Amino acid sequence: MKIRSRLKHCASGILARFISRNNDYQGFWTLGVLYGTVRVAPWRVEFNLISGDACPDNKIAVSVATEQSAFLRAALAKQKVAWHCVKRATLTVQFNADVRVGYTDTVGEPFVCTVGLESIAGHSATVSFAGRCAAWKPHLFSGRAGHVFPQI
Repeated sequence: MKIRSRLKHCASGILARFISRNNDYQGFWTLGVLYGTVRVAPWRVEFNLISGDACPDNKIAVSVATEQSAFLRAALAKQKVAWHCVKRATLTVQFNADVRVGYTDTVGEPFVCTVGLESIAGHSATVSFAGRCAAWKPHLFSGRAGHVFPQI
């Protein structure tokens, strides 16, 4: 398999796992919690999956960046792509996005999530998903068993 195909496979896996309803932060959907932390323009969260940095730089975002970085390492290893061969690995979520989402019966505003990977040889892969997300608010959404209310 070519390196670009392997990178795209990893990016698709990270994206699918990240937007999944099973991806939670302290018992609540990670996307909703992140949206709750960025309730002002530019409505954006960016993660550098190589360094584990996040923008905005808060406890929740840094924790999510660290977790997603670990998943990226595992995905790359499964695809036999060496960690040092990846030059850029980003995960970006644009909340309150100006996009049309194919379904309208769900709650929340549109968001676009994009994962981009680039190798040191210049091969790159980018995958995106548009959906809807409501910002997490205490006592509005139910959490998983044993949840802890995040401190936003």
